Amino acid sequence: MSYNTGAAASASTTVSASESSSPTQTGATGLPTSSSASSASTTTSATVSTTPSSVTGAPTLSSAIIITTGTPITTTTTKCHEMQAVDETTSKNIVVTPTDIPDAQKTSFQPKSTQGVSFPETETTPTITFTFGKPADVQSVKIPLHKTPGANVEQFEVTFYSPNGNKINDQPILSIPSGQDNKNQPAHLDSTQLPSNTPVSQLDIKVVKTTDNQSPKGVVLEINACTESFTG
Repeated sequence: MSYNTGAAASASTTVSASESSSPTQTGATGLPTSSSASSASTTTSATVSTTPSSVTGAPTLSSAIIITTGTPITTTTTKCHEMQAVDETTSKNIVVTPTDIPDAQKTSFQPKSTQGVSFPETETTPTITFTFGKPADVQSVKIPLHKTPGANVEQFEVTFYSPNGNKINDQPILSIPSGQDNKNQPAHLDSTQLPSNTPVSQLDIKVVKTTDNQSPKGVVLEINACTESFTG
């Protein structure tokens, strides 16, 4: 019986039985007596078969090796290095209209200020123009209530400008109002209101409403932006 395993090398074993006769002996009766013995001879040979076994009913063993090759796909994601845009340098370049304020007061627009900027009673809806040191993707714009005494900005509107000086939004974007009974909820722009992946060089923030209908008091600006981007 032999076993072929397809393309794999297999050992087939053949067992054959042969009869060998011993020399004729004369028995006690004088009649020739012959005795025969069956002897088994075993031959083992290694064969390589590349075709299925032709022996009916013989088991066939097969194996397959699948090798897959390819190039790994690498995905890179651009990440944002978000920073507070209003600092000592940029705050000094702020321009207020219709009536500007002294340069010495402009640094009080910084988020770290404990006083903020308060406007005279005649300036109820001033526009604050902020210019970035370099174009950046804006992530948030807020005017908080809880950081300075008397802060009262309830709502503002914003116009964004591209590096070439053109308006990004034709109509000013109105902020979500602050919570009159919750000073931890500042007037702010929702993420869906911000220019998506668009460099901004300048923005105009116009105060349109205060919680007490007086001129803006204790104004500080929180403008977060991606000043640097990197992949990772």
